Amino acid sequence: MADKSWMLHPLAIRHARECVSIIKRDFDVTLKMSDPDFLEQLHSKVSLAASRDLGRAYALLVADAGVGGVMRALGGQPAKPVVAASR
Repeated sequence: MADKSWMLHPLAIRHARECVSIIKRDFDVTLKMSDPDFLEQLHSKVSLAASRDLGRAYALLVADAGVGGVMRALGGQPAKPVVAASR
């Protein structure tokens, strides 16, 4: 069972929803946050995408959720380095 502690952070939820929206737009695939493999599926799409918006939203999700929580949920796989755009 995947670690879902990141879902306790409201900003992480917000950025996860933004990622879902961007993936729907770019890939025409709907990810569900309730899916036990949500973060793995999200990570997979981020590694395939060239979207700056998705990369930024994912970087913010990781920052808000805590890198440790996301890494545990991914089974310790290293995340693709993503640089968030400055605001």
